[in-house]
Amino acid sequence: MGSDVNLIFRLAGLAIAVSAIYALLKQVGREDYAFMTVLAGLSVGLLWVIPVILTLFDTVRSVFQLY
Repeated sequence: MGSDVNLIFRLAGLAIAVSAIYALLKQVGREDYAFMTVLAGLSVGLLWVIPVILTLFDTVRSVFQLY
């Protein structure tokens, strides 16, 4: 349970950092770099979340004795 809360805080920190960098790059006229920043942030977030989702699916499968 503690690692799930840690993941939520890491995702929130990532979102704050990406949005700040996005706003800064958008103001200086670098929309292409701003878009790449959003894509990089989304990729990192997905890399953090996918193992948790896989664990959830394994738990559901074992609870309902699927396969």
